[in-house]
Amino acid sequence: MQLFQSNLFLVPTDFSEIATGALQYAGSLAARCGARLQVIFADPFLPPPYFSTRQAEDIAAVLEQSKRLAREQLDRYVHEHIAQTVPAEARVVEDYPVRAIMTTADQYNADMIIMGTHGRSGWSRLMLGSVTEKVLRETRRPVLTVRPQSTVAPSSGLTIQRLLCPVNFTDTSARSLEHASALAACLGAELWVLHVIESPSSPPSEEEEVDRLCEWVAPDIRARCRLQETVARGEAAEQILTTASSLGCDMIVMAAQHRRFLNTTVLGTTTVRVNRHAPCPVLTVVSESAS
Repeated sequence: MQLFQSNLFLVPTDFSEIATGALQYAGSLAARCGARLQVIFADPFLPPPYFSTRQAEDIAAVLEQSKRLAREQLDRYVHEHIAQTVPAEARVVEDYPVRAIMTTADQYNADMIIMGTHGRSGWSRLMLGSVTEKVLRETRRPVLTVRPQSTVAPSSGLTIQRLLCPVNFTDTSARSLEHASALAACLGAELWVLHVIESPSSPPSEEEEVDRLCEWVAPDIRARCRLQETVARGEAAEQILTTASSLGCDMIVMAAQHRRFLNTTVLGTTTVRVNRHAPCPVLTVVSESAS
């Protein structure tokens, strides 16, 4: 099982305020972890489909100029929002955003994809729609989603003192706990491991589940960082969000599985809800469903 690595973080941007906040956060996290950044802007740069062949040829020069201006803008943008001490490469990719992100992540073997997200209101919204959420649905790489309130200015230090990792005793959650403990060790942060008992009042008791959780956490994980176990009872997403808020967590690290539904891939509702409503950045560690 591969632990969290901090060699290269991929940061897609569309120059929006949300994406800029994610880039600033990524720069500060890279400074803490000693990582490099690969910042990309993706656009297919295609002429309108109704253009004739001759018109398309005429517009080719305009498109080339657009590509050049995009590269210049991206270079200035990275220079403005990333501290000079953080190694960062800017690249314009001629492709649609989701495919460009997936391809570039594989090409550079990115250890993490860091993207901005605004979340959505309404607990009933379960389908994924934004570029960020489509990447979450498709990639096998860890994805860190950053909401606007987590923005960090290039000149400011990033404070990550406490991480929360929800687990349910599965191999998938064991993998997310491996990543969480390695990241906590890298950042010198405290790691809280949470198990949610979803049955309203029936056994097991919370004391029994705390004992089970303590036994389940591997000794090497416990030795890697400062670690605390806790148990809550209720609906999983709600308890994860409540615990993150009450503990003042700076990041949630959680497991997710890709599941096939007809011809597409979906994520579980807990993953979607936590990513939409979390009070802090969420690192989603994705595994393929065995089914």
